[in-house]
Amino acid sequence: MKLTPGSVLGHLDEKSEWPEDVEDLALPVFDQGVFINELAKNGFLPAKLSLTDKIDQLQLQSNPGLLQAKAEEQAPDSLTEGTWHGTQLALTKIYDLIEKRYSSYMDTVNFEPTVPSPLTKEQKLKLFAFTDGADGYPPHLNLAGNRPAAEMEASAVQKSTLQFSDIFNKMRLLQLSPLLPALIPQNFIKREIAKGLTAYANFKLGSMGTPDAGTKLEDVENYNRQMRSQTSKNDIFNLPNVGDLDDWYTDARFAQQHFTGANPATIEQASREWIKHFGDASKDPADKEAQDTIKALASTSKDSLYVQDYSYFRQAAGIDKSAIIRSKYNETVKENGKTVNRDGYRYGVASVCLFYLNNAGTLVPLAIIIDWRGSADSTFDVDRSTGGKKPDMLQEADDWAWRYAKTCVQTSDWLRHEVTVHLTNTHLIEESVIVAANRQLPPTHIVFRLLYPHWQKTLALNAAARETLVPYVIMKLIGLEKEQAQNFIQHAYSHFDFVGQYVPNDLNRRGFPVKQLNDKKYHNYAYARCIYSMWLKIRSYVTEMLSLKYKGPNADQQVADDRDIQNWSAEMRNPAAARSGGAEIESFPRLLTLEGLIDCVTMCIHIASPQHTAVNYLQNYYQSFVVNKPPCLYTPPPTSLSQLLGYTEADLVAALPMNHPQDWLLSSHIPYLLSFKPGDKESLIMYAASKYHVYKFKTGEDEQKTKEAAAKFYDALRQSEQEFRKYGNDCDDSGSIQYEVLSPTWNAVSILI
Repeated sequence: MKLTPGSVLGHLDEKSEWPEDVEDLALPVFDQGVFINELAKNGFLPAKLSLTDKIDQLQLQSNPGLLQAKAEEQAPDSLTEGTWHGTQLALTKIYDLIEKRYSSYMDTVNFEPTVPSPLTKEQKLKLFAFTDGADGYPPHLNLAGNRPAAEMEASAVQKSTLQFSDIFNKMRLLQLSPLLPALIPQNFIKREIAKGLTAYANFKLGSMGTPDAGTKLEDVENYNRQMRSQTSKNDIFNLPNVGDLDDWYTDARFAQQHFTGANPATIEQASREWIKHFGDASKDPADKEAQDTIKALASTSKDSLYVQDYSYFRQAAGIDKSAIIRSKYNETVKENGKTVNRDGYRYGVASVCLFYLNNAGTLVPLAIIIDWRGSADSTFDVDRSTGGKKPDMLQEADDWAWRYAKTCVQTSDWLRHEVTVHLTNTHLIEESVIVAANRQLPPTHIVFRLLYPHWQKTLALNAAARETLVPYVIMKLIGLEKEQAQNFIQHAYSHFDFVGQYVPNDLNRRGFPVKQLNDKKYHNYAYARCIYSMWLKIRSYVTEMLSLKYKGPNADQQVADDRDIQNWSAEMRNPAAARSGGAEIESFPRLLTLEGLIDCVTMCIHIASPQHTAVNYLQNYYQSFVVNKPPCLYTPPPTSLSQLLGYTEADLVAALPMNHPQDWLLSSHIPYLLSFKPGDKESLIMYAASKYHVYKFKTGEDEQKTKEAAAKFYDALRQSEQEFRKYGNDCDDSGSIQYEVLSPTWNAVSILI
């Protein structure tokens, strides 16, 4: 046996051979010491934040997030040049350091400690507090702590001499965040082709130096496929993506992404109003066939018509219904060998897409509104004239008007997915649950103990996201200005329907009856089949656990009389305020029955575990090939159907993030940062197994019931491996893509990233 630390400790992926030439090593990560030295050399180490007046000091003490703009003002200038791969490594390392720094802060001040102190609920009330919305975000954990409560301690001796805000400032947390955009160079050094492959690569790829460059879609397709094939297979950024498929742009791939892609959670049955609009909208005789198809389907199969509806975007962002959705940008590019700065606009659209789901289970896009502006008179539709049938792939390739329309839908979905479905509906809602529970539930309460394992890392991740990913990535890639983006987040939060999002309620409301999900018609909707099954598994476990406390025929009354539960419920609904404000989720239920409490706790675990897993971990596959799902457009949308029908490939290329290297890099790399695979040690099934092993030798009656409940939960999750694999294999595209994101190995126990 070869004795190495790897073999002794069971590290089976140990590297046994190293390439002779260091140039051939696919560097997976920068050594931290080397990286820090380079930051220091370039003057990038975070300096002390200069707080020039009393207002700055008050903001630091009341909510440090209010000083984010101040930190941005004092950030270093971006690098002048760098390599593409080196920038990917730098972004990966700096964001890892930012997350670790926030985790360290959360640990230090006891918000999210590695080993919690035995604090009572009263002590936690002096620790945890919600913000009041002054920083532009919905209520969230105030990183300055509950300062008013701390000031009310009995004596000066008991008062803290070091405020949380002082610790926050000394750790340079705000100053770290602006380093992420500063590491994106103004110019990229062209990649050197691997030895011996120069002629081949030049033949295939021409003079392209970055993945975004080109004048045709074929250029980025070739770079994505051929150039990546020249890099080492061990390159962590050389990962499969949807652009590897020859038919990535087709209607079939486009439609399936709304069932099993990064956002499979918002497609819904078309309303009577939308059906009527799409059937009557166009007066062009050329659209008669498509409109006759829609009218016929409305007459015979209206329950089979579905939409992705982004028409509310302007209202959500606080934009006039007739205004163009756009945000200004400045970028540095190379033009004719010279470095130039250029201004421009990123554009957003509020698309609506009509689909037909036939009885064979095929989802077909029928018509698209490019950009809804409040009324039929101020917008137009483009139809797919196929009679609800699958179009020919070769015809689709050159149908540039239709491909542009589908790109608009994908751009709309990028915003809804990242800001609403992912950020708000999982991260921010779960944070409110965490803060309110810490404020109102004793650490010994059964609900607190049930939920606590599903909160790992969430508070630190969210704080890092608010100070880094949202202002320096998302807001820099979309067609909304900062205030509009914040309005959009607030709108998503205030419109979250907690009970309506219970999986059975949500699927039934959206036109996917849970009792019929195994019918052939819904066989392609693997997300729905998996997520409903997970809901039932979690709910069964929660039922057994809560029944240990709330027993007998008067269990409902016991819940209603539980003051801790009632206080938690009220705190979730209470409005935000500067002192003792709540989470302001008005749809959070009043918990008056055991069944109601079971559903609520199931929902809290569902958000943190399977739902976040489903909408997070496929981003890299579908979004790293940026033209498949771009975050914005770079030309204004057409204002008439005739203008759109005249579109060529050049018009689509101009609208895409092609030839915008900084934006392409951010758009393609952030999904990687957000999509790493959770290890088995942080999965839901390992939680169930751990619970079983902790209780297996305990002898108390409730302890034995806990052991049995954990064993049942583990077995249910274990069986889901084959169950979910079957659902994935049932999909029509399983020959090229297998949907297994919710398998036990993937299903994270909490919001880990």
